[in-house]
Amino acid sequence: MNSQYIDWDQDLPPEEYEEYQTLINALKRKSINEFGLFFVECTSIEVEKVFLRIIRDIPEKKLEILHLVEPINALYSRVLNLYKNKQFDILLIHGLEHSLYKYEKNTFGEITEAYSSNLSSVPPILDHLNKLRESFRDNIPVSLVFIAQPFVIDYFIHRCQDFFDWKSLNVLKLNSIPHLEEEESSNSYLGQSQISHHPPTDKYASRVIG
Repeated sequence: MNSQYIDWDQDLPPEEYEEYQTLINALKRKSINEFGLFFVECTSIEVEKVFLRIIRDIPEKKLEILHLVEPINALYSRVLNLYKNKQFDILLIHGLEHSLYKYEKNTFGEITEAYSSNLSSVPPILDHLNKLRESFRDNIPVSLVFIAQPFVIDYFIHRCQDFFDWKSLNVLKLNSIPHLEEEESSNSYLGQSQISHHPPTDKYASRVIG
């Protein structure tokens, strides 16, 4: 365990630190042009902290953030286009809950975040991921990190097993994110990012890191 992390995170419970450090170590170990699949469970209010911390802790790799802001039924072509244009090493993906909310509303008439174990049908976005898993691996050789609320991860486990069980580690649960000083985080993030301040014209917004 690297002492620099211990200095930063001495107030973090050991089990939560270990979950985060497992993610960082796994991402660092991935070689260039090697496919990887990761699932990180955290609350929506912690997502930005996760982004900031990963950016800080893996400066040697180029990161891209794909933040979905509306429901989608397909993801492959968007990720492929981003990869061709940006040539990143790691893609952090957040916002799939919008697609699952739409599915629950259309299928059950309400949104409860409680239907993941009902296997009568599969949300379109998850069916899409199941069917195109080899295409992701063969054509987008990067680390894909899905960062989501617990109910989204539960959907992956119960309804997207072909994709979820394929190349991924166990789900990493981040209930608390290692602390960074606010000023240090802001400087690091703004110094490395190119962020559009215009409303997204498509169903996602992306940020280039690195």
